[in-house]
Amino acid sequence: MLVTRLAANSASLYSPRMSDPDPPPERPARSSDGRVPAVSQQLQKLLADVPTPFPCRYACHIHPRRRLGEQGFGVITLAGESLPLTISMLADLRQVPTLFEGRAPVVVGPADPEDSIVRAEDGTWSVPLPVPRFLMRLLPTDEDDDDARETQGTDQLVTPTQDGPEINLLCATKPAGWPG
Repeated sequence: MLVTRLAANSASLYSPRMSDPDPPPERPARSSDGRVPAVSQQLQKLLADVPTPFPCRYACHIHPRRRLGEQGFGVITLAGESLPLTISMLADLRQVPTLFEGRAPVVVGPADPEDSIVRAEDGTWSVPLPVPRFLMRLLPTDEDDDDARETQGTDQLVTPTQDGPEINLLCATKPAGWPG
């Protein structure tokens, strides 16, 4: 699959490439305000070095989120904010031209039509749960080989595992409703 091949060949921020025998390094340190500056710096570098003529002004890093027993995806924004990836964020992302790992055009969107919310029993607060899966569709490019073309244009269901996937997305603009 092209998605698997691209993900395996991409430089991950949290874990080594699949061919590396070393154990994954520790997760990047958070600052006191919950930001992840190392990931923010890496995303800014990706934006500065994007190898295509596609105009990218925003980037994010999607990763499995395991904090407090969550079983879904999180996102680290260009400003370094770490938060759960929600259905509404995926719907907003779907509206923005995006590159997978800065190389291949991709459409990313929700796999489920409804948002999951955890509400307090007394109704005083609610917290969105991280999505447990999302859809990703790679779009064909002129540089793709015949094997790659077979999987393009088909939605790929992406689910979190212990080791990934970790995905960097470069966007033409910041998706509406997204923080930093």
